[in-house]
Amino acid sequence: MKCRPILVDDTRRELTQHGTRDFPLSMDRQEVASPSHGNVRHWHPEVQIALVTEGEVLFRAGGETFRLGAGEGFFVNGGVLHEAAPTEQADGIYVCVNFLPDLVYGQNDSVVRRDYVDPLLFCEELQSFPLTDQPWHQEVCALLRQMAEVEEAAEYGYELQLISLLLKIWCLVVVHHREQIERRSQVSFTDRQRIRTLQTYIHKHYMEHVSLADIAGAGHISRGECCRVFKRVLGLTPVQYLTHYRLNQSVKLLSRTALSISEIARQVGFGTSSYFTELFRREMGCAPLEYRKRYRQQEKLSES
Repeated sequence: MKCRPILVDDTRRELTQHGTRDFPLSMDRQEVASPSHGNVRHWHPEVQIALVTEGEVLFRAGGETFRLGAGEGFFVNGGVLHEAAPTEQADGIYVCVNFLPDLVYGQNDSVVRRDYVDPLLFCEELQSFPLTDQPWHQEVCALLRQMAEVEEAAEYGYELQLISLLLKIWCLVVVHHREQIERRSQVSFTDRQRIRTLQTYIHKHYMEHVSLADIAGAGHISRGECCRVFKRVLGLTPVQYLTHYRLNQSVKLLSRTALSISEIARQVGFGTSSYFTELFRREMGCAPLEYRKRYRQQEKLSES
């Protein structure tokens, strides 16, 4: 389990790659003792669940500050700006698991994603929260300790063990926040069926020229109703969802291939490299080539 300084870009996105492209999960150990260690305000697309193992740590996220001691923990959703800092009395050490939600839900259109992952990820009330003295909080902390031990031993099949323990943690979080999640999930059966059809169309045709009329036509609804369904279920417009999906696919190509920027733009449906670069910079805070460069630098650091 490695301990590294937290490096960020101009948007405060953390530059460290968590895990690998084929197993996007990492267990990290972080010392919080001075301005140069740990307490850097940052964000990352991965969900983070942390456990304080020594001393005390101040976790800040979403405008709140939680003072946590050894044996207590913290949950922070992907994309949420957060930081860890020492208290005035003591320095601290914490271990954390950082992971992409794909490991929990598997397929894009799975019932697990629809009912138990997306509602939690998009729930404003659950962007961050402490894990302190409630019995289920301590269950989560115990599972985090097991994950750290499994990752440290790295025996044959340890990835499966990590996923198994992670699913138990996710289940505990979901079950004990059922009210908030179901409130976020209160969309009609018809809307759920429609959004699944519309998402499937986008996932199959994002490489092509796709218009709002095309997306609406896939669900046999009007363009206006298509926009309303996306807003009700996902809080996005159809075009925003399509753009985000294309950008996510472009990130995979940037990190996994040596394709040119113009070829990646063409393959993910953006058409021109200039338009792709403009959208990528707006969303990711850097140009595609700069992202590829940083990714490869971090990959080399991870291997060293």
